[in-house]
Amino acid sequence: MSTLTGTGGLIRLILRRDRVRLPAWFGLVAMLVIGVASSVAAAYPTEEARQAFLHTTNGDPTQLMMIGPIYDSSAGGLAAWRVRGQAALLIALASLLLVIRSTRAEEEAGRSELLGSAVVGRHAALTAALTVAFAANLVTALVVTLGLMGQGLPPRGSLVMGLSVAAAGWVFAAVAGLAAQLTEGSRTAGGLAATAMGILYAVRAGADVEKSSWVSWLSPFGWTQHMRPFAGDHYWPLLPVIGLILLLVAGAYRMSARRDLGAGILPPRLGPADAAPSLRTSLALAWRLQRGTLLAWAVAFTAFGAGLGGAARSAAEQLHASEALRELIERMGGGGRPADGFFAFVIYLMSQVITLYAIQATLRLRAEEISGRADLILTGPVGRLRWAGGHLAIVAAGSGIVLAGLGVGMGLVHGLSTGDPGGEIARLVGASLTRLPSVLVLAAVSTLAYGLLPRLAAIIPYAALGLCLVLEFAVELLGADPVILQVSPFAQTPGLPVAAFTVTPLVLLAVVATGLTAVGLAGLRRRDLG
Repeated sequence: MSTLTGTGGLIRLILRRDRVRLPAWFGLVAMLVIGVASSVAAAYPTEEARQAFLHTTNGDPTQLMMIGPIYDSSAGGLAAWRVRGQAALLIALASLLLVIRSTRAEEEAGRSELLGSAVVGRHAALTAALTVAFAANLVTALVVTLGLMGQGLPPRGSLVMGLSVAAAGWVFAAVAGLAAQLTEGSRTAGGLAATAMGILYAVRAGADVEKSSWVSWLSPFGWTQHMRPFAGDHYWPLLPVIGLILLLVAGAYRMSARRDLGAGILPPRLGPADAAPSLRTSLALAWRLQRGTLLAWAVAFTAFGAGLGGAARSAAEQLHASEALRELIERMGGGGRPADGFFAFVIYLMSQVITLYAIQATLRLRAEEISGRADLILTGPVGRLRWAGGHLAIVAAGSGIVLAGLGVGMGLVHGLSTGDPGGEIARLVGASLTRLPSVLVLAAVSTLAYGLLPRLAAIIPYAALGLCLVLEFAVELLGADPVILQVSPFAQTPGLPVAAFTVTPLVLLAVVATGLTAVGLAGLRRRDLG
């Protein structure tokens, strides 16, 4: 029997199982690129306006860090710049999750062992997952190409734009395939791959801020950026992309051949023979299950905050040149030092990223239910609400810890440069924690979906977060009335440290989060598990 026997059947199984997720994730990326491209011409109708925007943006370290430089002032060049960072991260995350879900998660749940008892080759599952991921990225590239061409943009630039987006997805599908062979747990494998993605994006960001072109070649995000759609239309940066993919896939197959089914290359750490007395409560168990993910997010955002704190002084010197950023800061409340405007902006953006942690941690309830571990716990003297409440308490506290870590990193490094580290840490930790109610509203949406619509629990909260981002794009690029942002919880919290602190919106968001959570828990109490 060939090691690839049964690959076709597993591909059909993945397509059937993820028939909703695949169009939702990858379709969102394609529509984001096409939608932003359609709005650029209206937002910047003249060459003079586009040139002015290029000049100010390329001198703004915040934009360089978050997205990168603009290479051309044409409508296509501005569209490619505006959306490439978000599109690359979204499609990389979608590809990563798809491969982990179709390989390591299937082994962890025991379904791969059942399939392996039939005529299925050793490498069939990995091959099927990578095939679907690569094909989904290719289809996304084709949709983006056709969508941009339909708006009158040049065909060559449209194709390069589509391929540059797909290339990020291909790379991190391969990264996930390798990570799935290393560990026994799907969450650990996903964490490894996501950490690699974050580090490589940070390398690209640092290279653009320092305007060091050779450093950008250390990151696949830099390679795709150098394809320069509508600004040279280079295909050759795909060569290192293809080379890295072949290297990663070869490593994944080699490791797959060496390990046992259900095991990973890296041996798991053996636990004690007897459980510690501290594990007698559901809250303690939730902490044990969630602490690894929380620690990774907290360390990553503390380190990232330190990098932001180091860039704050140079960023403050150039903020006055960015009209768009000044307008955003004015909507947040205006006033304060230029560095405060920089911190308010990045805290606003990072709170949306940290929301991914809150959603992920909340959905651990669904993972415990599907795996059957929740049944074992609930057969004892532990009620459903007590079990779920332990996890939700960790979500709330963990979100606050990650936000505080961001503030500590920024405040410490920036404070050392100003001579007041204690004062800066206090100010920026407070500014970061002010965003906590917004994050918890999205966590409450996750709880609501889990309690009432568990099969859609992995879709609804991410769709809600995506809606908040779409509304921001509508205001920023389409000139929509900023009033529509009131739907987004992120627009409700005061933009510290530039805005004045007001407690009313925080209380209202807390009430909304509590209400949604209560409804979700009521649904969990009444429905069947499994």
